[in-house]
Amino acid sequence: MGPLNIVAICRVPERREDAAATLAGITGLSTYEAAARLRAGARLPVVVAVSRDPETAEVTAGRLTAEGFQALVLHHDEIVPEDGSFAVRRFFFEEGGLRVRSANGDTLSVDYRDFKVMVRGTCITRTSKTTVEKGRRFSLSRAVISGGLVMSRSTKRRRAETTESREGFFLLYAPRYNTLIFRETELVYTSLGPLLRPARPENFATVVNELRRRCPDLLFDESLVARSAQAQLLGPLFDPEEDLDIATSLLIRCLSMRQV
Repeated sequence: MGPLNIVAICRVPERREDAAATLAGITGLSTYEAAARLRAGARLPVVVAVSRDPETAEVTAGRLTAEGFQALVLHHDEIVPEDGSFAVRRFFFEEGGLRVRSANGDTLSVDYRDFKVMVRGTCITRTSKTTVEKGRRFSLSRAVISGGLVMSRSTKRRRAETTESREGFFLLYAPRYNTLIFRETELVYTSLGPLLRPARPENFATVVNELRRRCPDLLFDESLVARSAQAQLLGPLFDPEEDLDIATSLLIRCLSMRQV
């Protein structure tokens, strides 16, 4: 699709009966789609327009802001791809802050007070496979024509199977640092010590809860745990499986704006 600049709304106007028509008129959405975006926007930031031209995107966001929406532009170079984050392998809860280490040995230490946003979600991957089942079936017509020499005919049946894999993750954002990404299946949990549990999901939840306890200024959001919320935030132009980095970047941006 190429580089896109994304216009999103983080808050909708209160008590505006014509909000859907206003949104449609500014963005080019149909009134029906604008109303659907507003319903989702009551709970989440939502994508309402995209443009290859950054100035066009800024103008659109400015018009929305003038009409009472809280709007922003997420430029294509502000989207943090998964491989652009600091992927945490090991973590250590120290007295002064969090120390993390990546799989290749890079380390980073951050004061708990510097963390501002945590976004928790689920990475959902669907894989489809088609199999062909071959068999034979009795054929009366063949039996009659062949005088009983051929009693059946070969058959083929195609069957589509879809499997789904899920992995929990969360992003930890502190200004001036690379965003940290914690993936449930890639973390080493031994540093939990007495808090360590037999099951990985329990340990992952413990890490989340411990960080929320230790970081005094942390805004926490877990909207992206559900695929339905991912789809509502991104809208029809983007796929949650391929464009989850847009959703996380947008959510971090909107939550950060609340702290200004």
